Amino acid sequence: MESNERYYRRRAIQEIAAARRAVTESAQARRRELAESYLRRLSELTGSDESRMLDWSSEALVREFA
Repeated sequence: MESNERYYRRRAIQEIAAARRAVTESAQARRRELAESYLRRLSELTGSDESRMLDWSSEALVREFA
């Protein structure tokens, strides 16, 4: 069974990737909000700040957390 920490990290990464592929601004915003919510839950669980994953310009950073 997957841990909550791993699940939230994986879902955040998936939403960040989906936001990058989004065609419309509204779709990108929705996906980004979902990613932020997963990162908030992850931060509550681990006590660490994972918001650097939202840096849209860093593809390598997202791969680091995958």
